[in-house]
Amino acid sequence: MKAKLFLAISLFAALLFTGHAPAEDYTRLNLPEGAKARLGKGLITEIAYAPDGTRLAVATSIGTWLYDADTGEALSLLAGHTGQVEAVAFSPDSSTLATGG
Repeated sequence: MKAKLFLAISLFAALLFTGHAPAEDYTRLNLPEGAKARLGKGLITEIAYAPDGTRLAVATSIGTWLYDADTGEALSLLAGHTGQVEAVAFSPDSSTLATGG
């Protein structure tokens, strides 16, 4: 029990004192000048914009990321593929997203 507590405190201290941001802040880390946010994680293979203008789908090597098109906030990661996602497309009414691997 003491070893687990020590490990937890050590990890917290490492994050606190090394200046690293929490994992969910990766979209803002080390951006080139003028960039607003980073999309997805992994190799990006395709990006699709929903016809209704509300969402952005980003196909990557680890799944499909869905973003709010207005705020840039990551909404979810769809990780149903067992391999790299190669293609994404929204239906004309934006209600369905198709992915291909």
